[in-house]
Amino acid sequence: MRRSAVAIAGLAAAALLVPEAGAGAERESGAAPPIAPSTASARPTTAPAPAAALRAAPMRVTTVLRGLDHPWDIAFISSRQFLFTERARRTISIGTLGGGKRVVGRARGIWASGETGLMALELAPDFARTGAFYTCHGYRSGSTTDVRVARWRLNAARTRARLVTTIVRGLPATTGRHGGCALAFGAGRTLFIGTGDAVVGRNPQRLRSGGGKVLRVDARTGRGLRTNPYAKSRYAMKRRVYTYGHRNVQGLARRAGRMWSVEQGSSRDDEVNALFRKGNYGWNPVPGYNESVPMTNHRLPGKQRSARWRSGRTTLATTAAAWLRGSVWGNRAGRVLAVTALKAEQIRLLRFDKRGRLRGQSVALQGRYGRLRAITVAPGGALYVSTSNGNGADRILRVLPG
Repeated sequence: MRRSAVAIAGLAAAALLVPEAGAGAERESGAAPPIAPSTASARPTTAPAPAAALRAAPMRVTTVLRGLDHPWDIAFISSRQFLFTERARRTISIGTLGGGKRVVGRARGIWASGETGLMALELAPDFARTGAFYTCHGYRSGSTTDVRVARWRLNAARTRARLVTTIVRGLPATTGRHGGCALAFGAGRTLFIGTGDAVVGRNPQRLRSGGGKVLRVDARTGRGLRTNPYAKSRYAMKRRVYTYGHRNVQGLARRAGRMWSVEQGSSRDDEVNALFRKGNYGWNPVPGYNESVPMTNHRLPGKQRSARWRSGRTTLATTAAAWLRGSVWGNRAGRVLAVTALKAEQIRLLRFDKRGRLRGQSVALQGRYGRLRAITVAPGGALYVSTSNGNGADRILRVLPG
């Protein structure tokens, strides 16, 4: 179960949502300047509309913690306490609803550069009994860097967390760009891992690479599941592949047994995708690293799956996502996906029907707190959102409908 056992529900009022529209923002931090669109095929989803067409969803916002530096992910461990990571500080801390903070974990060898550092955080399904949780982080040994997934254990006193074992290593890393790093549990011990392509053009379509993929592994061993599409491959990384053809997956959220991903685009088309076993999501920036190609290139061999939502001609720099549930949000349980954005400085609220078709969207917190990164759901249904402005000026916010 994602984050905690707390249920949360969709937005209360349909008036906060308008029919399908998309809106761009400036390009992703660190990305190449916008390039003229390619003539290669990019089969459209619903046509985007200007940002001005989107209504603002009123919210009540309270600052829970201040003085943070790029808090990347949040997971509630009780009704009043949550774990969170800080990317460049490479720390795992416990925060409280009263505003306290205590560092409980820091591991040697964690590498932070650019977009990579100590990133995703996900509680094990048996966390209440074992104290086990998982992180995705950069790692350096000598001159070699990669991205890894590790299992940690928080002690019963909740004063110290230690890294127990690394379950996946060898995910590609170069300068720190496109480190990906999203974690979410499926059923049982099934752990999904969203990765970035590390700005290497061949990685997304190369099945022996862990870059530009969503992997599905056994959370105890890190091995690919027997039901994965390439489970009989001789290559360990290929056996882990669930979907491929991604650029930079930074968010995962599960609804009704289906995992969804949030992916950052190049100079256009951030994407929200519903994930299907063996799906190719069409990113193939070759030769070299050609950012002018479509995010979903339907001229590739075979079938490519189109996005369920895309930002349009410019990007928002979408990051994390959470499905809204719980009575505090009204009677639209499981229908609204809340997606944070860095450059657009907003929460984008996307309403999908039961078949996963986009039916409307609105925005919240537009420009009020700067760049937004993490989003998760607290007991009782409140959204907890982190900012990502840097220099020790970041916060964790509590967000409720206004």
